[in-house]
Amino acid sequence: MCVHFGSLGIKQNIKKVWIDKETRGKSIGIILADGTTDYMPYDQPLAIIKDPEYMLQNHIEHIIAQIKEVLEKKKISKKYLAQQLATSDNQIQRLLNPNILNKNLTQLYKVASLLKLEFEIYLKSAS
Repeated sequence: MCVHFGSLGIKQNIKKVWIDKETRGKSIGIILADGTTDYMPYDQPLAIIKDPEYMLQNHIEHIIAQIKEVLEKKKISKKYLAQQLATSDNQIQRLLNPNILNKNLTQLYKVASLLKLEFEIYLKSAS
C-alpha cells in the first residue's frame, strides 16, 4: 500500500514517523519539517484508501457493536444465545469479540435473527 502524505492532509515534509507506544500502537507520531509533532490514528490511511480487509473488519465491528447494544437493552445473556444456537458459551464470546478477526457470518445472521434484527446490505459505486 502506498499513500502520499498529502492525501492525509499533511502539507509539510515529514522528518520522522513512529508508532506511538502510549496509545499501545493505535496511533502514529509524526514530526514535520517545521519541528511540530502531530499524531494520527494508525488506521486512517487504510480508511482513506478504503482497504478491503480494513473495511470488512470495520463493518463487522459495527455489526457486533449493534448486536451487543441490543443484547444489553433486551437483557439477553450470551448463555441464552449459545443455547438457542446450539453452540458453546465460548463460541458466542469469540463471535462477539471484535478483536478476533475470523468471523462466521452465518452465526452473526442467526444472532441478529434471534434479536429480531435484519441485515441490509447494498453496494454503491466507489468514488
